[in-house]
Amino acid sequence: MATTKYRLELVELHCSHLQDTLSRDEPKILIDGTTVYGPGDIGKGQKVDLTGRSALFKGKAIVQLVEVDAGPDDDMGSWTVQGAGQVNRGNQQAEFHRTNADYELTYRVVAA
Repeated sequence: MATTKYRLELVELHCSHLQDTLSRDEPKILIDGTTVYGPGDIGKGQKVDLTGRSALFKGKAIVQLVEVDAGPDDDMGSWTVQGAGQVNRGNQQAEFHRTNADYELTYRVVAA
C-alpha cells in the first residue's frame, strides 16, 4: 500500500508585532527541520510573499518559525499540519505568538 504524499505550499507571512525591539525581524521558516524561507526581513504590519516555497511530507509536517538574531535565535513556536485532515481545504492559517511578537502564516495543503 502506497503512503499518501502531500505538498505544503507556503503563501504569505504577516507580522502584526515585531519580536525585535531595536530593528526589523529576520524570520526563518523550517518544515520538518529544513529551511524553506529566510532569514528574511520584515517590519511591523508587513507581509512577505512566500509563493513557490513548499515541501513534500507524509502524514504530518512540523512548521517552525524562528527569528534570527546576532546571538541565539528566538524560537517563535511550531505548528503541526495534518495531511489527510487539511488537504484541499484552500488557504489556512498558522499563528505564532511570543512576548512582543505576533505572526500569521498562510499556507495550503495539496496532494502530491
